[in-house]
Amino acid sequence: MENIGNNNISIITISYNCKDDLEKTIQSVISQSYIYKEYIIVDGGSSDGTEEVLKKYKDAIDICISEPDDGIYDALNKGVRKASGEWIICLNAGDVFVSDSVLEEILGKNIPQEKTVLYSDFCLVYPDGRRQERTTDRNKGEIHHQNVIYRRNLHQTFGFYIVTHPYIVSDLLFFLAIPESQHLKLNGHIADVKAGGVSDDLWCLIQSWATKVVYGIDTIPHIFYLYVKTKIVLTLGKLKNKLL
Repeated sequence: MENIGNNNISIITISYNCKDDLEKTIQSVISQSYIYKEYIIVDGGSSDGTEEVLKKYKDAIDICISEPDDGIYDALNKGVRKASGEWIICLNAGDVFVSDSVLEEILGKNIPQEKTVLYSDFCLVYPDGRRQERTTDRNKGEIHHQNVIYRRNLHQTFGFYIVTHPYIVSDLLFFLAIPESQHLKLNGHIADVKAGGVSDDLWCLIQSWATKVVYGIDTIPHIFYLYVKTKIVLTLGKLKNKLL
């Protein structure tokens, strides 16, 4: 990876037994016009043929780790510890950049030194091709990991991602610990995200809601309202599927 001062970036992809999704993400990364990048893949020791995909693209991968891990955040931490870029983005297997020039459009500009987290809205993409726009707002505790580019040295101050099972909000805890004044919301999107990930489950939503209460972003009565509303919607959806 070439150095251009403060704007080189390490892209970290974690995967486990999802070779087709991984190849899709690799192709998106290597298609980026921005050349000052380092690509790191952390695979959990897949047994589905992922090894062949990694061999196929070995010349485009700067660092490859393939071994058992202790879950998503343990894998991310492995990638972070190997990263050398000023900036980091975590693009999971199955996710893709919105365009071949998006990194160049963001990092090719002068970024104020006081801004350490760059984030954007995003789009969920479903298997049938349906796209669902999602908005983000740090002040509301709404940040999407794959649509965040942040300075690597933040880990020196705020630590690495917490590896605690079964909790799945370590990324949200990390970004909310960083003062709001250091965040900068970008126009457009950074990445399209494959729908159906673990964070889409209700139990993950409950954890994110609890985090917002801890940080004083939301209140317990409102969270209870959201929980009941979500349960009703899910129940009605299940009933509808049974009747069809």
